[in-house]
Amino acid sequence: MKNWKMNKYGKTATAAILTVSMMAMTGCGTSSNGTANESSAEVPTVTIWSSGGQEVREALQAIADSFNKDPEYSKKAQVEIQFVVSGTSEQSLPDRLAAAYKANETDTDFDLICIDDSAIAGIVAQTSEDFFEEIDTDQIPNYQNLIYKDNIVGDNFIPYRGTSVYLAYNSETVPNPPKTAEELYQWIQDNPGRFAYNDPSTGNAGFSFVANTIYNQLPEEAALSDDEKWMNDYQEEWNQGFALLQELHPSLYQTAGKVQYPMKNAGALDLLATKQVDMVPAFANMVLSQKSMGTLPESIKLTQLEQPFLGGLAGFMIPTIAKDKEAALSVIDYYLSYEAQAIDWNTMFASPVVDSSKLTGLEHEDWLAETDMETLRYFSIGLLRNKITERWTEEVGSLAK
Repeated sequence: MKNWKMNKYGKTATAAILTVSMMAMTGCGTSSNGTANESSAEVPTVTIWSSGGQEVREALQAIADSFNKDPEYSKKAQVEIQFVVSGTSEQSLPDRLAAAYKANETDTDFDLICIDDSAIAGIVAQTSEDFFEEIDTDQIPNYQNLIYKDNIVGDNFIPYRGTSVYLAYNSETVPNPPKTAEELYQWIQDNPGRFAYNDPSTGNAGFSFVANTIYNQLPEEAALSDDEKWMNDYQEEWNQGFALLQELHPSLYQTAGKVQYPMKNAGALDLLATKQVDMVPAFANMVLSQKSMGTLPESIKLTQLEQPFLGGLAGFMIPTIAKDKEAALSVIDYYLSYEAQAIDWNTMFASPVVDSSKLTGLEHEDWLAETDMETLRYFSIGLLRNKITERWTEEVGSLAK
C-alpha cells in the first residue's frame, strides 16, 4: 500500500489519489422510512451533512440506521442525515456554513460534515483556516482500521470511503481498450461519435477527463498545488491542453448533427448503457452499482490509464460551531468499523478505506479489484478547478452551440 502525506487542505502530497466532486447540503433529518428518528432525551443527536448522488445518500443512511440500532453505539448518540441531491437549487453547504460562521453562531447542528477532500478549500475560503476542529484520533478506536492514516488534509479529516474515475467501456465493441492517454485520444479520433464525457461543470467524471488532458502537459508536481503560477507561468502547456480538447471536439458523440456533452456523470453512463457510445470516463462505484441493478450490461468493463484519472477520499470533518463534538467521534468510529465499511460497499460499491480482506458478507466481492485505490492520481488544485471549468465552457463547450 502506498503512503502519502498532504499539507492542510491538500496543497501538497507525495502520492496518488484524486479528488472528486464538491459537496453541498440541505436537510431532511429523517430515517430511511421517512419518519423522524426517535432517541431518548439523554442521548445526543449527531447530524451528518452531506450531498452528491442518491447512492451516497442511501449508503450514509444505511450506516446511520445500523448505528442507531447498535446496542452499544446507540447509547452514545443517534444519527440523522441532512442531504441534498446534486443538481438542486438548494443553498450549498459552503454557503450555509459561511452564513452560520459570519453570524457568530455556536452549538449548531453542523455536527459532522461528510465531504470530498476537494470541497474543503471552498469552505475554508468562506470561513477561516481554523474552522474545522483537529480530531483526537485516540478517541476513535476504529481509527486503527484505517489504511489511509497519512491522508489528504491532516488531523481534521478522517476518510471513510474512496471514490475514483475509470475508463468505462463496452468490451463487445472495444476488446482492447486504450492503455495510455495518447492511445485514448487516438481511439477517439479513429472512432468518431463513439466517445463522450459529461460537461465538467456538471460532474467530476467529465472534469477528470478535462483535467487530465491539461495536466498531462504540466510537471507532475503541478497537480498537487493550488498556486496560480501553474496557470500563469505555464500558459503554453495550458494552451496545449485546451487545444487538444478542441481538436477532439468534432470526434465526440453527436446528436442531430451536433456534438453533445451530456449533463452530469449519469448522463454519459446513460449513453454507454444504451450503446450510443462505446466508452466514457465514469466513477467506478456508479458503474458497479448500475451493473448490479442490471441497468448497465455485463459487457461494460473498467480500466485505468497509465496516466490515471481522478480519484480521492470522502471523509468527516467537525466544524468549530458543532454542538455535539464528543458524540460525533463515536459516529466517525462506527463508520470506520468493518461492519459499516461492508454496508458502504453493499449499498454503493464505495472503495473501502480499511483492509477489505477483513470485510464479510460482501456482494460481488470479485469487483473489489476494479476499485484499486493504489493506481490513482491525486489532483489537489484548489480553486484552479474553477478556472479550468470556466475556460472549458468558453473555449470548448461553446463549440457545441
